[in-house]
Amino acid sequence: MARALLAAACLVAVARGIAPRAAPRASATIAPAAWPAWMPADISLVTERAALDLARSIQTADVRVDDWIAHGPVRTAFYRTPAGAGGAGAPLLLLHGFDSSCLEWRRLIPLLEASGRTVVAPCVLGWGFTERGAVRDFSAAAKLAHLAAFCEQVVGEPVSVVGTSLGAAYAAQLAIRHERLAPRLCLVDPQVLVDGTGPMASLPRPLAELGVNVLGSRWLRGVANRLSYRAPETFATADAMEVGRLPVGCDGWLDANVGYMLSGGIAVSADLGALAERDVLLVWGRDDGIVPPADNAPRLSALLPRARLEYVDECGHVPHLEQPAVLARLLAAF
Repeated sequence: MARALLAAACLVAVARGIAPRAAPRASATIAPAAWPAWMPADISLVTERAALDLARSIQTADVRVDDWIAHGPVRTAFYRTPAGAGGAGAPLLLLHGFDSSCLEWRRLIPLLEASGRTVVAPCVLGWGFTERGAVRDFSAAAKLAHLAAFCEQVVGEPVSVVGTSLGAAYAAQLAIRHERLAPRLCLVDPQVLVDGTGPMASLPRPLAELGVNVLGSRWLRGVANRLSYRAPETFATADAMEVGRLPVGCDGWLDANVGYMLSGGIAVSADLGALAERDVLLVWGRDDGIVPPADNAPRLSALLPRARLEYVDECGHVPHLEQPAVLARLLAAF
């Protein structure tokens, strides 16, 4: 989906030009003073209680990375189950999708914690609410190195990593390259068989900037919102779109996504064979129209012969938002 959205955004930019970003709609839902400085002002447009509760619980930690990634530690935003509230077993490290945030897990986290699991949900480098200003490199390699550093410095113990959509590609790479940190892997509606950003990596920077600006528009986010669900009339609300679009208001959002696009994105398909002897949980919304299981599940299962494939009925691309109770049950014993 990430590659398709970027391509669509670039085409729209060429066809229409780019309009000025619309001013935020006025709202008195939450007073600005209630939020830290790094939280975008458009949080005032969000009304979903689960999103607001999780947003209030986001922490930050300065994660040390190599100089080629950033000039100094990166202030990393994440949610973590409060000390003493989690149960036994490895923490679940939840990795969100393309240009999203840890708020993507807002409906799943309470259910996982109720089942006794400890959850850690970071905002991936260049996305979500993690700092961008100190960052030099937003490539896939930088994102993966930052995730590994986060696991070592903040989590401090091995995790069971769960990635959704494009986040599944980073979850897979973390499990492949850092098995000590992430010995167990779950891929949810994974975008792992189509590599990189394709021809967009060679766009002139001005055109890339136009395309990314369109990517941040409410119009295109609304399209993506509707495509994500089996029942868009129920779930693809304006509020859900605003939650997903929050990172657009973060400082450095444009440069981070342009940098990612021009870096070529992430390519993991050729590495999946390294997981052939690992126990992997695959979860797929049966009606996913973005990464259709009919096309992708058999191919991925052939590459991962020890994987267990579970379908979620009456569900599109985002089981954690459309059928969180089903996904929570699957992950409870993972």
